[in-house]
Amino acid sequence: MMKIIVTVGPKCNDQKSLKEFSKKTNLFRLNGSHGTLEWHRKTVKLIRKVCPEAFILMDIPGIKPRTNNFEDIFIEKEQEVVFGVPSKNEKRLTIGLTKKIPIHDKNLSYFSVNDGQFAFDVVDFGEEYIIGRSRSSFKLLKKKGINLPNSIYDEVQQYKIYKGFLDKILDIDIDGLGLSFVQTGDLVDQIRNVAPNLLLVAKIENLEGFRNCIDIINQSDAVMIDRGDLAAEIGFDRLFDSINYISDQTKANGKPLIMATENLETMLDRELPSKSEVISIAHSVSIGVDCFMLSEETATAESGPQIVSWLYKFLENCNRVNKPKASSAVENKFPVIWHSLASLDQRIPIVLVTKSGYALYEYFSTIPEGEAFLVTNNSNLLKLCDLYANNITIIQEEIGNSPSEIIWDLVEANKGLLFKKHNQIAVLYVSKYVKTARANSITIFDQKDFCP
Repeated sequence: MMKIIVTVGPKCNDQKSLKEFSKKTNLFRLNGSHGTLEWHRKTVKLIRKVCPEAFILMDIPGIKPRTNNFEDIFIEKEQEVVFGVPSKNEKRLTIGLTKKIPIHDKNLSYFSVNDGQFAFDVVDFGEEYIIGRSRSSFKLLKKKGINLPNSIYDEVQQYKIYKGFLDKILDIDIDGLGLSFVQTGDLVDQIRNVAPNLLLVAKIENLEGFRNCIDIINQSDAVMIDRGDLAAEIGFDRLFDSINYISDQTKANGKPLIMATENLETMLDRELPSKSEVISIAHSVSIGVDCFMLSEETATAESGPQIVSWLYKFLENCNRVNKPKASSAVENKFPVIWHSLASLDQRIPIVLVTKSGYALYEYFSTIPEGEAFLVTNNSNLLKLCDLYANNITIIQEEIGNSPSEIIWDLVEANKGLLFKKHNQIAVLYVSKYVKTARANSITIFDQKDFCP
């Protein structure tokens, strides 16, 4: 079943709310762009108290500039507003930014705030500011992001921002990091060197990230499509195709896929979602989304528990129809293994014995809707299973360098579980671990061989 990631915010960082959420999910997210570090520390401890088995994802504040207003500001239609550091003697409304504006097309005609919701026509810009004329009257809430379409962010500066934040939170008991505005796989690798024990969820949300998404997906543990920033950065006319492409590449690599932003935003003010949201969720299900992330729906809404309950019931009745792709981007050392596995009777349980997790990725790349037993002692891999919609039964076991010598003992010790639904199982493993080893052996075991 598809899963729900709940964003914890000021409306739900209490024991009662978290306990209610934990009845439907064990996936929680904190947004590092909001709240103090002390608030996050206390909230993580509370989540662990209420739900000890929780998977906690922390979004690192990214390089995207945000408005630094601490009060709501009403902006009139046609009003000219300066964002950033103004020139001297500027008399127009000026709103500061938390980060420098990114490199952008000099012919830029418009930009937006609040995930593309409110647009401005460009009047003028400089290195430290951009001036826009508002296309509508609206209330600008606190600390909202500003997007300049087709812009490119300074990755050196981006790493410094990530590293600086990580140095402050590595003592917090979290499981994964949400990496905002990832533009290359190299950045993911750099962060992995800093935080090797945390899962890395790459957020693809601008044009440069979209262009390099195959490399980013390959280097990440999981992928999040942030539809709000992505739409604002590449344009609404390209949003649908880009979502489908990112999904195809993610599932071709056998990685978990998360859909974020405005999944059920209308439920902030109403009891039921809009028809468009229902169709959007169903589309996400059909392209292989594993998790739906709720943001304001739980962080700032009084009705968060009701929203989570509605989505949970809806997903219970949804069937994933994601199919294997024509070609996989996963590098198979022994491709015949995976072709053979796909041709087996689908009723036969599959047992994946893996240290690194490549077998898990390649299995779901070949059989996106598959179920599996996973034998591993890799702590990151055990956490990653929480993000898959697929049914994965974990057998936590230390894997030696020559698994072929211990497979029989493994099956014998777990025969009641492994043969519960079928009298045969297929075990896929590396017969001997050497440098760059990949799964290279399939053995079919019959229940009668383990009867006394």
